Amino acid sequence: MKLLHLFIFIISLYWLNVGQAVASEQDETVGSCSMALQEKRLIENLDLEQSEEQILIEQATRLQAQGYYAASIKVLRYLVGTKADNLSSEQKILLHSRLGDAYLAIQQLDNAQTEIEISLELAQQTQHPSLLAHVYNNLGNFHGVKKQYDLAQDAYDQAITLAREQQDETLYSQALANKVRAYIKQKAIPQSIETLKTALAHTQTQFNDSTKTFRLLSLGQLGLTIHKSAPESQTLVYGILQQALKLAANADDKRLTAYARGYLGQLYEQSKRYQEAMSLTHQAIFLSQEMPDLQYRWEWQRGRILIAQNDIDGALEAYRRALEYLQPIRSGLSNGQRDVSSVFLERIRPVYFGLSDVLLRKAALTSDETEKQEFLSQAIDTVEKLKVAELQDYFQDECVTAKELTPVEVEKSHLKNTAVFYPVLLPERTELLLSVYEKIYQVSVPVDLETMQQAIVDFQQNLQIKTRRSYLRQSWKLYDWLIRPLESLLNQHEINTLVFIPDGALRMIPLGALHDKKQFLIDKYAIATTPSLDLTTPSPLPRNNLSILLNGLSESVQGFAALPNVPDEISNIRGLFRQSSVLMDEAFSITKVNDSLQEMPFVIIHIASHGQFSPNPKDTFLLTYDDKITMDRLERMLSFSEFRESTVELLTLSACQTAVGDERAALGLAGVAIKAGARSALASLWFVNDSATALLVTEFYKHMQDTSITKAEALRRSQAALAKQRDFRHPVFWAPFLLIGNWL
Repeated sequence: MKLLHLFIFIISLYWLNVGQAVASEQDETVGSCSMALQEKRLIENLDLEQSEEQILIEQATRLQAQGYYAASIKVLRYLVGTKADNLSSEQKILLHSRLGDAYLAIQQLDNAQTEIEISLELAQQTQHPSLLAHVYNNLGNFHGVKKQYDLAQDAYDQAITLAREQQDETLYSQALANKVRAYIKQKAIPQSIETLKTALAHTQTQFNDSTKTFRLLSLGQLGLTIHKSAPESQTLVYGILQQALKLAANADDKRLTAYARGYLGQLYEQSKRYQEAMSLTHQAIFLSQEMPDLQYRWEWQRGRILIAQNDIDGALEAYRRALEYLQPIRSGLSNGQRDVSSVFLERIRPVYFGLSDVLLRKAALTSDETEKQEFLSQAIDTVEKLKVAELQDYFQDECVTAKELTPVEVEKSHLKNTAVFYPVLLPERTELLLSVYEKIYQVSVPVDLETMQQAIVDFQQNLQIKTRRSYLRQSWKLYDWLIRPLESLLNQHEINTLVFIPDGALRMIPLGALHDKKQFLIDKYAIATTPSLDLTTPSPLPRNNLSILLNGLSESVQGFAALPNVPDEISNIRGLFRQSSVLMDEAFSITKVNDSLQEMPFVIIHIASHGQFSPNPKDTFLLTYDDKITMDRLERMLSFSEFRESTVELLTLSACQTAVGDERAALGLAGVAIKAGARSALASLWFVNDSATALLVTEFYKHMQDTSITKAEALRRSQAALAKQRDFRHPVFWAPFLLIGNWL
């Protein structure tokens, strides 16, 4: 029974969810790349067989608390497997629940669902109300991560009812807070306010001062989010934070006092009472010395307040300090958080964009060309740092951007007619940055983020309706906003290639399908896209003795439809290369692909098969005959080894698709070349029927035989050729193909 109580305490502590309100107590966070290496060593050194069950349980809990989820999972799996006969049914329930939680933390949602369902089934069999309540709360968090908010609310309601019946005050409070969070995600503001009031009343009467302070800060942060949409909640939120401040100050707890003062400053900021907001923010900064996870937060807040008061120089100083504090600890902020993407979007991305915003304002205000170029260069450098951070966050791997591709000298003549295009989508305007041959141009467009995003989403959706041309309205609009302001510069510099560094929702659309009411952009420019120029190595493709590994799946397997044109696609491409190897259908297996890559260092890898790029990289895969190639597995396959000492020049993914309407999935597609360790990739934003795909990729490889043109130009000509065919004239067939990474 003592062990059961220990488990219930552990689960309760974990789901307290004060991580968002009171961030990690550690002032320094190990970077995820070095952390991954540490965890690998930990897993290798785990001695499970010599330990008793309770020691293993404590070890798993400690590992999970430190963020070593894979190591914790190994211990927990050993317990529920090898030691199952020694465990009571209650212990099994809690262990499976803990496993589900660990899988949720590393974004393995299928495994998380399996473990949570096992724990729920066992809990329902035992009819132990306290255990059932904890499992339902866990289930609610799972549905919340999946954005299944109605299911999450049902699970939280079950947890709330059972916790109230069992007088489990801690769990009752947790489930109420989680329910508020789900209401906020659903934009159900009145319901979130009422539930917040219920949670507040319970917190005020049921907990000692120490626990109450944490819970009030957690509720206060939820209240701040509500207040953005409901100014009438100001008195409620102020009361919560004032009470938290009083308790924290009485306990002489600097960290909690800093949170309380900082959150109060944020409330005043939201109410545009900037003098009071700045005073409280300065107090929070003073109290947060030696705590970089708090210092970055309050310096960022200080920067926002100064921007609102039009103090550009002060804001620049504040944002620079915020980013200086943030960068060393960034990877640790999402550690253990279930909704990793929200942490990045809400607490990390805005700091980078805030600094870029201030630098762009400075550039626009100065008349000195040297100063202007310096500010613009710093703005681009900040955007590039953000792009790297986004990829690390998406793949949950800080090592993903640390790959070293074989260095290549590039002649400046190869870049002469190329422009690098950075659209920066800011809340109140859009900034267009064009880098042309060592000079940066800035054009500001008065289109706010919400308006731009809505046009992008409408364009993306309408573009995929092949029976209509309704996409043209948004296509013209986006052309006028993004391209027309730059036309004179593009003409002046005789640009023929645009390298597109997309931001946010722009990742979901093909730039080449923008239309100026006379022609598509692809009719004028070769276009490449890359998530980050810093992570791209532009180098001409060595055209002599090209070797290609052709992988194809034409049969219907694992519930996916047949692709009958794949054999012709593979056959036609094979005829273009002297050195080729083919793995078709049953031969296209993980083992045989691995064997082929070990036998010969192919320059081009072509995969004609179903693929899926998901908002969650763990759900991203390429289909083989009997299995799936995950991004991690693809990375291992193509990585340098004793057999492969050169970089894969081109990875072609034929018949793949991203999750429709999801910019995070599109980020995964944009990052595929970097993840795989290839210089460039050819892939599509959505599934295109395999007959059109076969024609386009075959044409692409034909043009690649011409040593006088780049890969980007080869793709442009292939798309133009497909667009001339009557059956494939609509851009739904040719536009989604993207050249990602090295465009030369």
